[in-house]
Amino acid sequence: MGRDLELLARHFDHWRQAGLLSAELESALRQSSRQLVQRSTGTAVRSALAGLGGGLLLAGLILIIAENWEALHRGLKLGAWAFLQLAFLVGTHHLGRAWPRRPALAEALAFVAGGWMLAGIALVSQIYQLDSRPPNGIWLWLLLVLPATWLLPRRALSAVVFIALVAAFTLEVGQADSFFRADRADGPWVWIGIPLLAAWLASWLPAPARSTRDWTGVWAFAVANVFLLVFGASHDLDRSDLGHAWWLAGTGVLLGLASPTRVLSRSWDGLTSRLLLSTTFLPWILVGSGYDAGVILDQLAVGLSWIAQLTIAVLVIRAGARRASSWWVNLGYLALLAGILTRYFDFFRDYLEGGTALALTGGLVLFLLYALEKARRRTLLREERS
Repeated sequence: MGRDLELLARHFDHWRQAGLLSAELESALRQSSRQLVQRSTGTAVRSALAGLGGGLLLAGLILIIAENWEALHRGLKLGAWAFLQLAFLVGTHHLGRAWPRRPALAEALAFVAGGWMLAGIALVSQIYQLDSRPPNGIWLWLLLVLPATWLLPRRALSAVVFIALVAAFTLEVGQADSFFRADRADGPWVWIGIPLLAAWLASWLPAPARSTRDWTGVWAFAVANVFLLVFGASHDLDRSDLGHAWWLAGTGVLLGLASPTRVLSRSWDGLTSRLLLSTTFLPWILVGSGYDAGVILDQLAVGLSWIAQLTIAVLVIRAGARRASSWWVNLGYLALLAGILTRYFDFFRDYLEGGTALALTGGLVLFLLYALEKARRRTLLREERS
């Protein structure tokens, strides 16, 4: 809402200069806008509290069953689970109709209902001593939750579907008898590709969760920084020989490049998202299946990883500044700090011995913190003025 208020302020100035807006009307409009911002903040707080309460409720119910497992009869366990599942679904429907403009409680119960479905699958498998491939339980969970996304179109259920897809694909990649078994998962392909694939599939549900895009954006940016820094400093995490896991990872990456507005952060435009993904994977494209110190192209890829890490940090700072998102600006500058410090200790680690070296290092770190903090504040202030 801060960006909207800045835009309104510019319009107010223009209308006032054109003689279209009186002082009384401007004051009334500004007051109304401030009330809208306050309601938006209250909605965010209610949503956070509802999510916390729903998570605690789900965890508490599961813990109660676990603590009293031997004392509860099999029929009582199943009956209690079915009763609570029905109560969560009915409560979601009732709260959604009773308070359509305040959906936090309905969304929280919908999330609990989705998680409780997985608890029921685990309960039945324990009671009847069923044994199967771990991914099969997650696929069954997904199959049972999917109809609810149409019967109760709630964003929380779309988030549950996203979580189930990520879990199922990840288990398939690590399962020995799976077609999508990864031979090696040292590169960033699987770690970024699977969430992108899951987010793209979940985006087609009747009520897709908007927060899913932010989750995948934060995850992709964090994974990209970790892998680029580790590969640049130690030449590890370099393997790209995934085997059949390429079907999942490659599809997710291609979908991220083709439809970034469906899978990546809402604070990034399409060009920023495509540049970030392309820049992240470029060193591994040059390396191929794995790093070889005797290959010049692989040595160039190491240097490119340093440049790529700085580039994606700048891209995120630029995108955050454009959308007046201080959160992304701060995260981008944090990535810059991590990159600079990692390079410093990597390049000068053989010389960092003795008190003089430590003192110089401490002074450099403090100066770096000062410079980046000053640049961060300047970036945010420049956007506020624009």
